[in-house]
Amino acid sequence: MGIITNIKSLQGMGIYADRGARSPSLQFRRYNLVYGFNGSGKSTLSRLFASLQAGERHPKLPEGGTFEVALDDNTAFGCPTNLAGLEQRLLVFNSDYIEQNLQWAVGRANPVFYIGADQADAANELTRVEGEIVAAKAKKEAATEAEKAANKTFATFKRECAKSVASRLHLGSRKYEAPALAKDYETWKDDKRPKLTDDELKVAEDTRRLDEPMPRLDPVSFDSGTIETAYRFIVDVCSQSLVTVALDEVQRYPDMLLWLKHGHEFHEANDVKDCLLCGNAISAERRALLAAAMDDTVDQFVARLTKAAERLSDLIETSTQLEVLLPTPDNLATELRSDFRGVRENVAKDVRLLAKQLGALQTALSAKRERPATPADMAGVAAESDVLATAERLAAGVAIVNKSIAVHNQAVTDFAKHKEAAETLIRRHFITDCRSDYANAAQEFDGATDKLKIESHALTELNETARELRQRIRTHGPAAGVINKLIAAYLGHEELTINPVDKGYELQRHGTPITGVPSEGEKTAIAISYFLSSIEADNRKLKDVIVVVDDPVSSLDSKALNFACSLVRSRLDKAGQVFVMTHNLQCMNEFRKGWKSKARPPEGKEPTATFLFIDVKITQGEARRSSTIVEMSKLLREYDSEYHFLFSHVLRFVGQAEGYDDHGYMIPNVLRRVLDVFLAFKCPGGSGLPNQLEKLCADYPDLDRDRLAALERLVQVESHSDNLDDLLSFSTMTLEETRSAAGALLAMMAHVDAKHLANLKRLCR
Repeated sequence: MGIITNIKSLQGMGIYADRGARSPSLQFRRYNLVYGFNGSGKSTLSRLFASLQAGERHPKLPEGGTFEVALDDNTAFGCPTNLAGLEQRLLVFNSDYIEQNLQWAVGRANPVFYIGADQADAANELTRVEGEIVAAKAKKEAATEAEKAANKTFATFKRECAKSVASRLHLGSRKYEAPALAKDYETWKDDKRPKLTDDELKVAEDTRRLDEPMPRLDPVSFDSGTIETAYRFIVDVCSQSLVTVALDEVQRYPDMLLWLKHGHEFHEANDVKDCLLCGNAISAERRALLAAAMDDTVDQFVARLTKAAERLSDLIETSTQLEVLLPTPDNLATELRSDFRGVRENVAKDVRLLAKQLGALQTALSAKRERPATPADMAGVAAESDVLATAERLAAGVAIVNKSIAVHNQAVTDFAKHKEAAETLIRRHFITDCRSDYANAAQEFDGATDKLKIESHALTELNETARELRQRIRTHGPAAGVINKLIAAYLGHEELTINPVDKGYELQRHGTPITGVPSEGEKTAIAISYFLSSIEADNRKLKDVIVVVDDPVSSLDSKALNFACSLVRSRLDKAGQVFVMTHNLQCMNEFRKGWKSKARPPEGKEPTATFLFIDVKITQGEARRSSTIVEMSKLLREYDSEYHFLFSHVLRFVGQAEGYDDHGYMIPNVLRRVLDVFLAFKCPGGSGLPNQLEKLCADYPDLDRDRLAALERLVQVESHSDNLDDLLSFSTMTLEETRSAAGALLAMMAHVDAKHLANLKRLCR
């Protein structure tokens, strides 16, 4: 099984600096030692692992923080989206574990699970079921991927279809997306109406493109009865003759009537006595005869012809204008244009035919006006039935035109509804067009979803079966002896023991139930022993588990600490992977020495251990501390004392002169610790640092006492700096005081033991 090789990403996790793709790999191996001062972030790191153990975010991790770890089998787990998968393999011991598993108020521990001989059958069955769980997980993962693929395909199909429909709807600022398409599909999936033709689709799109309604149109007027009345009247007039005229000349030559009438009226009006044509005198008798022949009847008849001509001319003009008054197809709502083109062409054709027919009648009437005494030649005039048929067709066509105009005007009035109707037509058209493909994609997705439900249900049932089997094989009684042996090995004595009672343990000292709460060291001993005894519970195999131990030696004396570290290291030696995190230098040294050969194996062999350090600094321009996991310094890795490591910080600080130091906040404490160790060798004794400085000045009278004032100030300010935990606290010394103290320390060391200082500097390079 895979082991954790790196923390690939870390975002918003408290004191820790963010990690990402470009961060150097932490190169976790089978054995991993992480050393860091108190407050550097070890608890946060252990809770990161505890989240993977629980399969859910640890409640004490920063809200919104994320992380991802990588395994050597190319799998990855993280928070918040991929926490499940390591629950049965990963075990974490930390302060949270102690709180959750030991109820100190009543002196009881939570049950420890132990597989006894009488549970062998259940254990074998559990092994079989766990094998089936592995296969079921693979099936569920395959079904999950298939469901994701089908969902992606279905979502892509809906998105692309919706995008195509939206491009034809011309919605402006509105949107038509996949959810709207899905809703439309449910509305029209059983609609049997055909989709739109290309022309109908274009009409609907043109309607959708309109930003405002088209202008209203006036209806066209045409009265076929007027044509009929006028035609009959004019034909009748053209057929009449003036038979009442008494002149022989007119009867013989009817075409001369108007000539004679106009000549007579001219001679009378101008009192011309002689005929202007022949020059002869016009007798009184001839004048009387002409006056009698040219009476009011002729005038009235001619007036009728003139009026008929004017009426016919008006009628022809009105009828001809009808074609101009007809709206063009582009003037109408888009859905009316296709049918209207034929209607308009037929109406225009009849308008031109009627004009031709009336024009022939007008020609006959003109001839009649020139020769009113003679019936006109009607051979070229259309028959009455033909003219009336044309007028009736024209009236019917105009009625259809006006109906289209009415529909158009209604669309103008209901412009918003008209556009909505066009949108509905387009949407239904495309649902009809893609209905089959939509149904297939939906069916594939539903099938994949059903398959995932089946596989998930099967896995759930297997997990429930495994849970019941684990319940059957759990017992805390047989584990008591194991825990007591571990406690004795851990503490180096057998004074403290536990005895099973009901569902827990009773704590006893020298065989008698304890009173009060045990010490912190005893708590840790019981908790770590309980933890170690439960590693192989629930049918786990030590070679498969990843164990994380955070500070296993809290409050132990030196002898007990050595026992404890040796016990933990030996018990976890065969584990699949081990992480030990501590702020205790002695504990770190015990594991470092035990794993040194694993971290630096003989040439030709790969290392199996990694030593890391949690480096805490304050980056320039920032107000808060930031932790970074880095490779452990050789000055910590190669020496049992922190003296060399702390001195390297002093050396770097002094070397930066006026520059900013990321670790400057802890330098006063570091100076005090280095001074403390140096004086412990040069001025042995327990008289305290002030007295040690006085003795040093007595032993080395050439020391610069003025510069030593900076060290005396350091002793006063950092009077409680007696362990590494203080290195993460803030000092009240100013930067100038700190630099002065650092310079004074190095000057003093150079004067007192120049060779020692030179060797330190060489080691710290």
